[in-house]
Amino acid sequence: MRTLSHKTADWVKNGLISEPQAQGIIAFEKNRKSIFSLFSVILFLGFFSVVIGIIAVVSSNWFLISNEMKIAGLFVFLIGAALVLAHVREKHPVGFEGGLFFYMLLLFAAIGLVGQVYHLKSDTYKAFLFWSALAFPLLFLTRKVFQGFIWEIIFIAAFSCSPWGKEFWEFFFETFSSLLMLSFFAMVLFFVLLRFKTAPVFIVPLRTMAAYFTLFCLMFDEYDYSFFVYDTVSGPILFLMIAAGFAAYVWKYAPFGRSEKQAVLGITGLYVLFYLCPAFKSVNYFFQLIILIGFVFTAYRFGSEKMARLLAVVTAFRMLIAFFSLFGTLLYTGVGLIVSGLVILGIAYACWKTESYLKLNTAGKGKSDE
Repeated sequence: MRTLSHKTADWVKNGLISEPQAQGIIAFEKNRKSIFSLFSVILFLGFFSVVIGIIAVVSSNWFLISNEMKIAGLFVFLIGAALVLAHVREKHPVGFEGGLFFYMLLLFAAIGLVGQVYHLKSDTYKAFLFWSALAFPLLFLTRKVFQGFIWEIIFIAAFSCSPWGKEFWEFFFETFSSLLMLSFFAMVLFFVLLRFKTAPVFIVPLRTMAAYFTLFCLMFDEYDYSFFVYDTVSGPILFLMIAAGFAAYVWKYAPFGRSEKQAVLGITGLYVLFYLCPAFKSVNYFFQLIILIGFVFTAYRFGSEKMARLLAVVTAFRMLIAFFSLFGTLLYTGVGLIVSGLVILGIAYACWKTESYLKLNTAGKGKSDE
């Protein structure tokens, strides 16, 4: 609350809000119920103690309970928990979200119990895929993308471990064997999903994972991805066709402003140019930095200052990694540490100046031509 007071005082000082508005904001935040209030913490401890006690009593008498009672008790508990969640959904949305998360975990226990009672032997991936099918309808009830992250990660991991998943990924990586191609396709997926407002529980996790995969493949220390490493023309032709199709989609159909489209098309052009260049370490490192800096500009074009800062930090770390790799053991000497510190300070200064320029110019142009 002290931080909020300082922020509102700064807003009043800069004329963004009035003093009565600042007092109203502080009063609203003080009266708003929090999930970490004293009442909620004590309530959680009480329920947690009761649940642990029930588990202890049941586990100590587990072998005395018949299989029919175990299954009946399981379904009674699942139905009861579902009724409680339905009752608190509108009245206590925070509690509903937490309860829904634990209900999804409870499905894991239900699958394990049924397997134990009936002595079912199965591969682990089948249990997780079955859980994914059971938990999928619950995602339509939540408003938190955190639940979507959990479901998608578990589903993708289970599918990847299955025979169908292994065949799919083998075909995928054989077809798109270049890390640069994988980075580009992940970027395409990110920008296609960027302006989707429907089903955020599914879209946001997928879009976020695509963004991380884009950077990971781009910065990977393998320099054998290029047009010139292919024995056949199918891979390069496929890459260029997808790049051309994506460029046409961005220019004609994507719900982006003009400056945003220019930034995305510029990044696409850099990927194509990178792909057509010979695979030399120095050239590839240069293009990696150029594309990363292009992502920084693109983030500002889309009005995402936080993302631009994060990408600037990623670019700076990529430069530091190259610097450390170049000088090696010399960095452990006193002179090496001094030089390293000066390089880090230089990168910090460059990021600060670049951010100021982008904030004053690039972001402003992006808004003016929408």
